[in-house]
Amino acid sequence: MYSIAIDIGTTSAKVVLFSKDYRYKADHETAYPLLQEKPSYAEQDPIVIRDAVLHSLQQLLRQTSIESKNVTTISFSAAMHSLVAVDEEGRPLTQLLTWADTRAQSITTMLKETDQGKQFYEKTGTPIHPMSWIGKMKWMEQNWPDLYTQAYKFISIKEFICFHLFGEYVVDQSIASSTGLYNLKTKDWDDSILAFLHINTEKLSTVVGTDYCFTTPTNVMQAFSFSHNCIYHIGASDGVLANVGAGGLLDQVATLTIGTSGAVRVTIKEPLTDSAMRTFCYVLNESTWIAGGATNNGGIALTWYIEHFAKGSTVSEIIEEAFTVKPGAEGLLFLPFINGERAPYWNGEASGAFIGMRRTHNRAHFSRAVLEGILYSLQSVLTSLEESVGPIKRIHASGGFARSKQWVQLLADISGKTVRIQETHHASSLGAIRLAHNDLEQGEQTFMAQFEPNNRDYHVYKKKCELYQVLYNQLEPVFPELVVDN
Repeated sequence: MYSIAIDIGTTSAKVVLFSKDYRYKADHETAYPLLQEKPSYAEQDPIVIRDAVLHSLQQLLRQTSIESKNVTTISFSAAMHSLVAVDEEGRPLTQLLTWADTRAQSITTMLKETDQGKQFYEKTGTPIHPMSWIGKMKWMEQNWPDLYTQAYKFISIKEFICFHLFGEYVVDQSIASSTGLYNLKTKDWDDSILAFLHINTEKLSTVVGTDYCFTTPTNVMQAFSFSHNCIYHIGASDGVLANVGAGGLLDQVATLTIGTSGAVRVTIKEPLTDSAMRTFCYVLNESTWIAGGATNNGGIALTWYIEHFAKGSTVSEIIEEAFTVKPGAEGLLFLPFINGERAPYWNGEASGAFIGMRRTHNRAHFSRAVLEGILYSLQSVLTSLEESVGPIKRIHASGGFARSKQWVQLLADISGKTVRIQETHHASSLGAIRLAHNDLEQGEQTFMAQFEPNNRDYHVYKKKCELYQVLYNQLEPVFPELVVDN
């Protein structure tokens, strides 16, 4: 018997097959583009994403020769903060606004400084930032008033796909809690925030627990001929599921993921917000929450660098090149804010920069600075978490970057903490299956590799991280002047 996780990511849909003992068996991935009509826009076509999910599911079954009747569980994972308006038939009225969309920056900048904005954060655990539905929906109301009024519902990409597969408008608590509209204490949509947005609950999906299962597949899903006994589990968001899949539900253990973006998360037993509004708090289930911070610039920053400055090189080649240079890139430092930034600064106007350039620097120095800069960003989130939640002794790493032992060792050296990686890089997918089976107990697990920090390099990086923070603070006032008008 097998389980399938459907992971709806920012740049691709991944369908991952696991055996009944959670062993990875196979996967299929279908990529889709990010549409950037204007500098602050980051959209996708929800129809393209839906079709990518169906294509990968079809291809996975075909390439593995697994009979669909032997699949007993299907569970979902999805990226957070996406938003699309739909009509009553589930047809999109807008493109999908992703987490990277910053068109609402001016709205959230003003709201963040008000008592109302701070109250919204304390209620929801979602920082006031353009990624949040608060900013996106207020922008829609101001710029597309007719569409805003006429829209049947406002939903995420996961809700969009599940509606087309199962005919229900429901949203799990985990995805709901990342919208900025969900009250962590009442466990439902927050009335005061809905009033601020001039909508009612009928414009949103019904909130259900992360243990919810769909019962009536649509014709689209029935075409795969899964068994009548197959369980279709709603799952949760990719962030909280990465904690489950990477063994991050243990005390004083953080999970760190670098895919397109990046994130650091820890598990807590009650909702917790940060007085400085640096971290988020999202739901896993009725008794578990995940606190952390996500950055806008993980693997996407490295991809950007390769496309524009090392075209023709592979990621592996750039990483190898980077490690021909000493720790610290001989004074070159990269602020990776090419997409603005989320945690811990929550500043959509932040800009990327190379600082400390000298005539003696060559491409290898820039490559090393990019890898280091991405991790400095995540280290700043880790520091914020330790200040608000408590000490962290160990990091469990996942995501595409974990395929590179050199990059993972760099994480250990910068953080000064032990880093472990699992056998599978599909932490969110594995988490979706474990959640579906209600199997969240995590004792000591077997890991594929463990990395210990190099003490000498750690002290080099400790100074660089401090400089990174100083440079951000000094540049923050001028970032708005660098923003290109839409």
